[in-house]
Amino acid sequence: MTLREHDPESVGGYRIESRIGTGGMGVVYLGRSASGRAVAVKVVHTRYADNPEFRARFRQEIAAARRVSGAFTAPVVDADPEAARPWMATAFVPGRTLAERVGETGPLDRPALRRLGTELAEALREIHRAEVVHRDLKPSNVLLLESEGDDGAVRVIDFGISRAADSDVRTQTGMVMGSPPFMAPEQFSRPHEVGPAVDVFSLGAVLVYAATGHSPFEAENAYLAAYNTVHGEPRLGELPAELRPLVARCLAKEPGDRPTASEVLEALAALPEELSDGAPDEERSRAPETAPTEAVVSPLGGTEALRTERRGPRGRRGRRLWAAVAAVLLLGGTGAAAVAMMEDDPASTVGEAVPAAPRSPSAGKVPAGWRPWHNTLGSDGKDEPRGLGPSCTPDALGVFCASEEVALMRLDPATGKTDWTRPMSRKQVSSFSLRQPVVRDGVVFVYSADRSQGVDAYDARTGRLLWQLKGPLGDFDYLGKALLVRLDTLDASAASPGTAARYAAYEPRTGKELWRRELSTTSSSPFHEGPEGTLYADLRGGSGGIARIDARSGRTLSSVAAPKGGLWLATIHDSTAYYARWEGDSGVSAEFFVQDLHSGKSRRIDFPWSVQPEAPPLVVGDTLYIFDYGNETLLALDVKRGKPLWSSSRDLRVFSEPSYHDGRLYVTMPDTSVLALDPRTGKEIGRTSPSFDTTGRSFEELSPSSVPPLLVGDVLYGVTGPGVFSVPDVT
Repeated sequence: MTLREHDPESVGGYRIESRIGTGGMGVVYLGRSASGRAVAVKVVHTRYADNPEFRARFRQEIAAARRVSGAFTAPVVDADPEAARPWMATAFVPGRTLAERVGETGPLDRPALRRLGTELAEALREIHRAEVVHRDLKPSNVLLLESEGDDGAVRVIDFGISRAADSDVRTQTGMVMGSPPFMAPEQFSRPHEVGPAVDVFSLGAVLVYAATGHSPFEAENAYLAAYNTVHGEPRLGELPAELRPLVARCLAKEPGDRPTASEVLEALAALPEELSDGAPDEERSRAPETAPTEAVVSPLGGTEALRTERRGPRGRRGRRLWAAVAAVLLLGGTGAAAVAMMEDDPASTVGEAVPAAPRSPSAGKVPAGWRPWHNTLGSDGKDEPRGLGPSCTPDALGVFCASEEVALMRLDPATGKTDWTRPMSRKQVSSFSLRQPVVRDGVVFVYSADRSQGVDAYDARTGRLLWQLKGPLGDFDYLGKALLVRLDTLDASAASPGTAARYAAYEPRTGKELWRRELSTTSSSPFHEGPEGTLYADLRGGSGGIARIDARSGRTLSSVAAPKGGLWLATIHDSTAYYARWEGDSGVSAEFFVQDLHSGKSRRIDFPWSVQPEAPPLVVGDTLYIFDYGNETLLALDVKRGKPLWSSSRDLRVFSEPSYHDGRLYVTMPDTSVLALDPRTGKEIGRTSPSFDTTGRSFEELSPSSVPPLLVGDVLYGVTGPGVFSVPDVT
């Protein structure tokens, strides 16, 4: 791979010649020492260099790699974990990864397969003797040497998420890391408890891949692969008959039922030199009975069989769901869920079915003089001021942006050109907050131009200042046709935990105060939209549960007790509350609750592992759409039945929260195109052309935006890293 413009010329005295590849933590280069020795130099991504957890993990990788350097690993030559961009150099191993080899020439022949298994088992034995657990053994981390006389000899690489048995560095609470098709079940459910047995499980999965070209738990996406790993039976029918029992033991669900690496090595050595071909029919006839399967639609139009959970003497396997906004990086999945009804209400239902994707012809309109446009917001030095990048909100009246230098600016919806701006005070303050503008009913609300962290209200058409509140204030939002403002800052509340939070509601256009209340609540954002001029307030932590409040008077109309326990109220939609239970302070949930706010009845939905949502979920009918920021995927869950519907393909890499318009889901992609999906199946309906040229820009260099696309008539508006844009709707 050729070098790019911003790649370094040298690292730690090693001259950089080319790129070898890019991973989640950094870029790997081919380098040369002063004497001409070839080395592989791994350099951590800039965005991770100041992250203490990633820097600690990189130190751990260096220590682990040094600890296990031997015949089956690439020895560490040099490293500097304290550099501005930490780096490590290992001996360069000429060859292809197992993934590349199988991708180019197909599955290994039987002699090569036997040799691969023997050498991998020996490598794991040495790694485990050094008291290191690799935790990410997969085909792309297995190098096959191609020098003369060593064809097929292996090297295990990339100890980026390995763990020493006596190390004090631990993965953050709830963090699940690895590659789902090759991970052991306990890596999803009990990531802190993993031991050498996870590497043996991965060894079994890698052998299946080497023999067949697919993992034993292959699926369309990470979620289904993870579900199959935890609940399904491996596909072993194509393996040689002599190898099948050993691999089945390696892939046992319980760690204690797996052999050690030494035992695998002994078993492989005892196999005959000539291995037979696989016999899929025979394997299927011997497969253990499982519970009936249910078809789950995949995003590519096929189906995946999800087996219902089997229970045994060890009880139900671990389960996880999803985390709160700004949770730690998680890698997870979803699967068919066991639904436990609280208060014995089997008839309880939520919402209605998602409308079908085929839609009636649009009434269709575009702004006068509209053409597709994009605005880089100041890369040319004209439109957007210097400083922090802008935070933008698209609306039918235009795109409204706020930045460190401009209190508010409006881009014309037809041309994308700046229509008007309202300057920001240049007064120096100890702290400055930037918030995405709130645009509703022709009024735009932003943090005040005087930098006091008050609230300014502007007419969205003219930019005229309508009214303002002096700060410092807390957050604000438009709900129930009123502007709700927290009158005290979060810092003030934190300093006096027993102090009730003060809130006020204002008439949006005039600023007339409608009511003011003190609320005893532990939530930093307690208000949610209710039906017909009402609000729901989360009063847990004080005297109540979930209260329904008149938005104009602030009077409490009714209340229900919330499900017990420390639950995060993710969202309220159509008088239904959606909660998740956090594990301590981790932001990770093991249980999900759905509550009817009329009757107060709740039901619990259990999902087996975690995802990382970027924001509260989108609810449409009976379906919950979660944007998994950690995996750049979109997940659809049938809340009524407690089952997954689909998740977007791993290849899509969604870059925004989803929006729902006229029977379609819309998401913004890394290349600045907009993708339209069928909400029932996840199938791609179509996509727009990219609005910006991202040629030569790596995925890591593009900045995601959480703002979902907005459809107005037949025009889509989007916000992405390179700027804002407007394109015709997908036909």
